[in-house]
Amino acid sequence: MSKRLYAAIDVGTTTVAVSIINEDNIVIAKDGFLNPEKIFGSDVISRITNSKKDDNLMRMKKMVEEAILESYNKMLFNNKEYKDAEIIRAVISANTTMASIILGKNIESLGVSPFKMPFTSDEEIIFAGVKSTVIAGASAFIGGDVLSGALYLNLKDGDVLMDLGTNGEIVVKSNEVYHATSAACGPAFENCTRAKGIYGSTTLSAITMLLKKKIISPDIILDEDMVKNGLQVEMGFTKLSISADILRDVQLAVSAIYSSLYLLIDKAGLTFKDINNLYISGGFGFNMSLRDSAFLGIIPEILVPISKVVGNTSLLGAEVLSYDTDKFKDLKAMKKKFKIINFGGNSEYQSIFEQNLTLNRR
Repeated sequence: MSKRLYAAIDVGTTTVAVSIINEDNIVIAKDGFLNPEKIFGSDVISRITNSKKDDNLMRMKKMVEEAILESYNKMLFNNKEYKDAEIIRAVISANTTMASIILGKNIESLGVSPFKMPFTSDEEIIFAGVKSTVIAGASAFIGGDVLSGALYLNLKDGDVLMDLGTNGEIVVKSNEVYHATSAACGPAFENCTRAKGIYGSTTLSAITMLLKKKIISPDIILDEDMVKNGLQVEMGFTKLSISADILRDVQLAVSAIYSSLYLLIDKAGLTFKDINNLYISGGFGFNMSLRDSAFLGIIPEILVPISKVVGNTSLLGAEVLSYDTDKFKDLKAMKKKFKIINFGGNSEYQSIFEQNLTLNRR
């Protein structure tokens, strides 16, 4: 009888992460790769727009499925003990757009207000040859990846989860309610220099250095030469080109994250002083420097001592769900306690956002 295995998959807009778990609930192999859908655009809006053309939706689904199957085969082939093992169940955790693509759902409703979800309950499909459960999100912008992460962390009242990647989601738990919002990060954190193989965290470190050396100012007022030519920066053995567009993207994203965090904590009836733990996860968050983040004003100084970079919680939650199906009951119960708050068009948010369009400590 072949050995039975489980799989956990985190499908991000930019990257895909895959784990294989054995019957003893031990992760025996991990893999990661760029989402092949990137040819249809680097963000969810591009994917949604391109999904309307021809058979692009099914092409995107097929691309991811083939990439995951290749990942399965590679990991098992390279593991002699499990070479002939069978993956009997998989759990797929993703933002609402990526999850809907995997299910082959029409995603046009995610691109226009009021942003209706293509599916609202967990669904099972055969994907990459394996019976797979795709986690449903709490809203169009609070996906199954956020729910999976919150479940894994077992958030308590006074805890905050910031899932930072191509998108930025924040969850604040207060009085047993999970207050959640999505911040518009644009390409700043994961994609602004990814084309050259450089991660957003390195870009932020470079900008921090430029600020400390007073080469650029916190208000990002740029001279004509900077706008035209950008800056060439060396970080160790890494060379970066920091353009005016990259600086603007980071400026907007930093304020969006900080302003959303500040206002969401306020809407949850708390202040920064009431926060017990700030968990930072996601494709960008996993590599983020807390020191740089505080210097640039992404997170306030008061929260730095209680901040923890916790890795890919979407994948970690999916790993637990893959081998412990009873946890789906906890996931369902938790989802009912989510309160989605949208700051789009909110004048209070806009005011806070405009006040914090500087890169400095807060």
